[in-house]
Amino acid sequence: MKDDNRGFSLVELIVVVAIIAILLGVMAANIGRISGYRAKECRTKVISSLENGRLMTLSKSRGGSNMTDTRTYLVFVRNNGNGCNYCITVVENQITDVKKVSKGNVTLKYSTTKDATDGTPIGAFDGPKNLGINSPDTVLQDAVSAGFKVGFSRQNGAFLPYDSAGNTNVYQMFATLGAYNYGITIHPRTGEVEVGNRTRAH
Repeated sequence: MKDDNRGFSLVELIVVVAIIAILLGVMAANIGRISGYRAKECRTKVISSLENGRLMTLSKSRGGSNMTDTRTYLVFVRNNGNGCNYCITVVENQITDVKKVSKGNVTLKYSTTKDATDGTPIGAFDGPKNLGINSPDTVLQDAVSAGFKVGFSRQNGAFLPYDSAGNTNVYQMFATLGAYNYGITIHPRTGEVEVGNRTRAH
C-alpha cells in the first residue's frame, strides 16, 4: 500500500488561512474592547475623584487662591512600580486618601489648552507595586511631589489656576490606551467636569 504524500490542496490551504484570519480578527477586536473599557473606566474614576474633591473643599476644607498657595488639593500620579494611576487627596497638607483610578497601561494626561485633542502625561514616580494610604510616608511624599495637582476654590468650587494672575488653568484630561484618548472636559470657572470626546491618540 502506497503512502499518500500529496500534501495540502490549494483549497484546503485557503480555508486554513481564512480561519486563521478570522480568529486573529476576533482576538484583535476583543483586545480593542478591553483597552477601551480600561480607558473609559479610568475616565469615570477620574471624574468621580474630581467631583468628590470639589465637594470636599466646599464642605469642610480650606482652599487657596491658586495652586501655589493652597494646602488642600488632589494629586494624580502614575506609579511606575505597577503601571497604575492614582488619585491622592491632600487636606491641610496631610495625605488623607489614596485611590487607584486605573489599571496598568492606561496613560493619564492633562491639557491647559481649550479644545485640545491630546495632552501632557501626568508625573510618575518609582513606587512599590502596592500603593495605599498605609504606604511609608516617604513613598507617599514622593508620589505627591511627582504628580499633577488639582485644587478648588473654597468660595465657589471653581478650579484653582496655576498662577496668581489666573492665566493658567486645566481644561481637559485624557485617559489613553491604544489608539484613543477618552476625554474629560473641565470648566475652570464653575468647577464642573463632564465626559469629553473620544479622539485619536498621537
